[in-house]
Amino acid sequence: MSMTPLEWLDALQGSGIRPGLRRMRAILHELGNPHRKVPAVIVAGTNGKGSTSATLTSILTTAGYRVAHYTSPHLIDLRERWTIGGEMIDPATLDGAIEAIHAAGDRAGIIPTYFEALTLIAFVVFAQARCDVSILEVGMGGRLDATNVVRPIAALITPVAFDHMEYLGNTLRQIAAEKAGVIHRGAIVLTSSRDPVVTEVIRSRAKKFGIDVTVASGDDLPKSLEIPLAGAFQRDNVALAVRAAKELRRHFSRIDDEAIRQGVASTRWRGRLERLRLGSRQIWIDGCHNPHAIAAVLPFVETLRRPRLLVFGVMSDKPVDQMTGALFPLFDRIITTEPYPPRSADADSLAQRALDLGIRVEADPSPGGAFQRALDSGIATIFIGGSLYLAGEALAFFESLPLQTSER
Repeated sequence: MSMTPLEWLDALQGSGIRPGLRRMRAILHELGNPHRKVPAVIVAGTNGKGSTSATLTSILTTAGYRVAHYTSPHLIDLRERWTIGGEMIDPATLDGAIEAIHAAGDRAGIIPTYFEALTLIAFVVFAQARCDVSILEVGMGGRLDATNVVRPIAALITPVAFDHMEYLGNTLRQIAAEKAGVIHRGAIVLTSSRDPVVTEVIRSRAKKFGIDVTVASGDDLPKSLEIPLAGAFQRDNVALAVRAAKELRRHFSRIDDEAIRQGVASTRWRGRLERLRLGSRQIWIDGCHNPHAIAAVLPFVETLRRPRLLVFGVMSDKPVDQMTGALFPLFDRIITTEPYPPRSADADSLAQRALDLGIRVEADPSPGGAFQRALDSGIATIFIGGSLYLAGEALAFFESLPLQTSER
């Protein structure tokens, strides 16, 4: 290829979203169908996919299995999207996978979308590494998502809410049906959703294959279980992973109660209510990127000491009024920014929303500039949220500073 492998991959970013599995299946055929070589657990839902997947990955790893994990988006390094045994794949492995996919696409006469290419990379490298199991997070929806070419041994569905409605539908039932598309014959099916509309759709899909659905709840977890992820809502995510681990014993007999306990306790998931300490300051970073995610963190924000400062940036295709209306009133000062131009909402328009609520605000389109303004404010409690892209920018910024410690 005339471009480097990473340059070719980056050039696909303008390809947009094109739901459907035909392109994936054609390229996978050219690659020798690597997606069939590693047993897969697929995780769909609107929020909580990452935390649930990270917890299940940690449990399976603690039990002694070679576990692959595919996630999106990355926060700092692209290679965060593919881990094996908890470690990012190395650059040479990534380059080799991209070259193989490029060549297979050429043979099939198909140029994959960016997300399809990222998913193909996962299938290639996980098969090459002969992993015992792969944990695959759905990118969007489920039924037509690039990950849904697998026939999973388990399908997990986290809470479902309104998101990506231009692709998934305008009702919760339609969106849930898209998510439930990851359920296939022979799979173990679990959900942490307690919305009756959602669970009815999931049960209906599972019933077609004669599968019972298990509903997991944080209330079922023993009080003694150490959960390192902050926020009460994480208990449901952990519960889903724990129940999945127990159900997966039929495939992986080494999953015992101690592996579950240690695996949960050692889970790390960055940018989700992650606390950084900088001198006397506490900086909380969370990629709360839609109304459902914001609703989940609100009770936690209310426990933080005042005055509180918010650094906020969000994608323009999100329900911005709903998100700012819920989050902004909990803060004494706000700095708005633009984490991923040109897709970000305009910092000045976000600032106007704060002004309309009578909150002191300033706008800085540069995330780095916004973070520095937050430090210069003298306020000791800083919360950064609204986008996973902003969470990634924040981690990179604050970790470059001296005297900073992280508690995850």
